[in-house]
Amino acid sequence: MNLSNGAARALTKGAIVVAGIKDVAREAGVSVSTVSYVISGKRSISAKTTDRVMAAVEKLGYIPDANARKMRGMRSQVIALSAPIRGDINQAKYNAYFLHTAWAARNAGYDVLLLTGQDAVNDICRVTEGNLVDGVVLLDVEENDERAAASGRLPKPCVAIGYPSIHKRCACIDIDFAAAGKKAVDYLFDKGHRKIVFLRNNESDYERESGYVVIFRRSMLSQAKVRGVEVIESPRYEADCFDAKRFVRDTFAGVDCPTAIINQANASVLNLVLQELAVAGLSIPEDVSVLSCGTYLEGELMSRPVTEMPVMPEKLCSRAMRLLISAIEENAEIMDVVDLEAPVLKERGSIADIGRGDQMSSL
Repeated sequence: MNLSNGAARALTKGAIVVAGIKDVAREAGVSVSTVSYVISGKRSISAKTTDRVMAAVEKLGYIPDANARKMRGMRSQVIALSAPIRGDINQAKYNAYFLHTAWAARNAGYDVLLLTGQDAVNDICRVTEGNLVDGVVLLDVEENDERAAASGRLPKPCVAIGYPSIHKRCACIDIDFAAAGKKAVDYLFDKGHRKIVFLRNNESDYERESGYVVIFRRSMLSQAKVRGVEVIESPRYEADCFDAKRFVRDTFAGVDCPTAIINQANASVLNLVLQELAVAGLSIPEDVSVLSCGTYLEGELMSRPVTEMPVMPEKLCSRAMRLLISAIEENAEIMDVVDLEAPVLKERGSIADIGRGDQMSSL
């Protein structure tokens, strides 16, 4: 292939050669202005010539600039992934959701543009209005999420992996955390547990109303009231700085103490609690049962297996991407779609059946 000066990089070993508009014109046997008109759609060009130009574009791998693609309605083959980075982020979850979204996008023929800034709404508007991306996936969704609320004015389809209270034109894919809260209480109740302690997550998650955190807690407390289960909540803390020794001492002293823990904390905090329980001579599950919910212990180094209702990044990201691609490539209407996955309980031997009668008299 004969390349124009503007199209060729230095011909050193391993150099990358990028086709320019002159190369497309030469390949198609037309003028540069004709190629420009075909790509931008500014003038009417015959179907035969258009086909010839687009065949040359495909053959040479020519990439028009964003403005030209926008005028012609061409796709960029890029998905924006909005996942603002915070200081208290759970790296195992973040990495899992990012990687599974990227894999699902790659398998569909798309690249991923990661948006991590705090000015998330403006970032999304910038890349969608500039035709830099074909669609948007929202991660780390809050109950009152500004990105989801603003989705109604976006020129591109949007899918949230989460269930914000206001989502306009944004489709929602998530675990049914309201059902998970009920299921956690019912599961322990059926095992005979009538007094439990709720191990909270970092307080910042509740303050900013991280969607799954507040939905699960609200549902769990409501169902506990219905079933007559007493719930004690752990002290509040930040940045995984939790006094596990004091928590175990204060919570499990005496005879009328909880027989189970529902955990929503990160693995580092849960591991500290498990360690302090062992130091206090309390065995799992014989003395204390542990159920972890909305966590991703599969991606963490745990001191022992813990029964869990985990998040499911692989399944949710795959479903979100399929839905988004259907909107991009098939013009499927997705704005009213809400797809909530039933929670799955993974038994790992940390729950004891203490009967349906009274609680154990002592630990």
